[in-house]
Amino acid sequence: VGSPTVNKGILFSVAGLLEMIEGLRFRNKNAASFGCYGWSGEAVKLINEKLTKSGFNMLNEGIKALWNPEDGDMERCVEFGKKICR
Repeated sequence: VGSPTVNKGILFSVAGLLEMIEGLRFRNKNAASFGCYGWSGEAVKLINEKLTKSGFNMLNEGIKALWNPEDGDMERCVEFGKKICR
């Protein structure tokens, strides 16, 4: 699940989705988070907390990039995706 950090939070559409997911009571499912930020970068942490509360096993701490991802960030994101697919 991904979201940029907006006003020290996540996008309202992502928050709504996470709220719906929590009600489904998933168990023994894996999840990961990603996002970008400009100043503070709370979105990934908030998503992780919500997914953990919803019963997911977090694969890692998530990945985030400052502002728009640049070349090095894109490579990190590709590697992040490959690790999740294994």
